[in-house]
Amino acid sequence: MKILKHIVVVLAALFVSLGIPFLTTGYFKTLISGDSDAVTSASAAVEQPSGDYVVLINLDKHTNAENLAVWKTFFQGGEIDFIFEDLTCTVAANDKGGREMAESFQSRLPENQMKIKQEDGVLMISKAEYKKFDIIIMSAETADMLSAETVYGSGVEVIPLKGEA
Repeated sequence: MKILKHIVVVLAALFVSLGIPFLTTGYFKTLISGDSDAVTSASAAVEQPSGDYVVLINLDKHTNAENLAVWKTFFQGGEIDFIFEDLTCTVAANDKGGREMAESFQSRLPENQMKIKQEDGVLMISKAEYKKFDIIIMSAETADMLSAETVYGSGVEVIPLKGEA
């Protein structure tokens, strides 16, 4: 009888400390309603800005040839199927065009598949020289201003883009 009482008290304490907070979250409501869809992309794709852009892909972080080919297709404007790989896209903090292009790409992917991180441009290029990045998107003007060609070469895939807008 003591063991049964102890089990009931422990279960009640767990429900109060974990169950009630979970029941009040939006996650529980979404789970019950069945409206969640983990792979649905944004409802409206953000239009690409006009101009010339550069996408840098760190090949050390994208070693799977099939996934790399899919990302190249994606960044060149092609349609892709779902891919189980997340990206962190770095943009220069003062590069408005690069940020808008990154947001345009982000809007074409499932939610949270591509994170956008803003950094100081000089620091971004310095890290890129040591391959401390995943993806970099920047306008051609910013790439020229920051001498980004020092990063181009072995281990970095460079994809030049023409914005549409």
